[in-house]
Amino acid sequence: MKMRPVSAFLLSLAGVVLLLASVAVVQSRFDSTPDLALDGDWDVHHLVQWGPYKTWSFRYRLSLREQDGRLRGEGVTLAVNDSRPGAREQTTLQVVDGLRERGQIIAWVFERNGDRAGRGAIKWRVADDNRLIGTFATTFYRGASVAQRIVQPTP
Repeated sequence: MKMRPVSAFLLSLAGVVLLLASVAVVQSRFDSTPDLALDGDWDVHHLVQWGPYKTWSFRYRLSLREQDGRLRGEGVTLAVNDSRPGAREQTTLQVVDGLRERGQIIAWVFERNGDRAGRGAIKWRVADDNRLIGTFATTFYRGASVAQRIVQPTP
C-alpha cells in the first residue's frame, strides 16, 4: 500500500512531536527538585577528595530551615576522621544562603574555626525523603557530600 505524501508528512510530524514531548518530560525530571521539606536536623558527611586534607572525612550536625524559597542553617563539626574534633578542628558551619535550582539544592556556607575562616558551596540532589547526595567545595578543599536527615522516633 502506497502512502500519500500528505499522510507521510503528517505521520512524520506526529513522530517529531512525540519525540519532543518525551524529551521535555525527561528534561523536566532533571530540572525539578522534588518538593521535599528541608527543615530539620541533618548529619552531613564530607569526604575530601582534593586539597591539603585529601582523604579526610568531616561530619557535621546541621540544622536547616527553608523560608520563602531560601535556605538557611547552622551547624557544628561532630567528627574528623571518625574521631571527636580537637580544638583546632572544631568549626561552626553556617548556611548563609541557599536555593533550589535546576534539580539541585545549592547551599552557600561559611565555616569558622577561631582565626581561620572559609567559604564555599554544597550542591546536593535529592536521593530520597531523608538523604541528599552531591559535592562540596570550600576555600580549603572539595569532595563528596552526603546529608542524612535525623529522624526523630515517634512516641
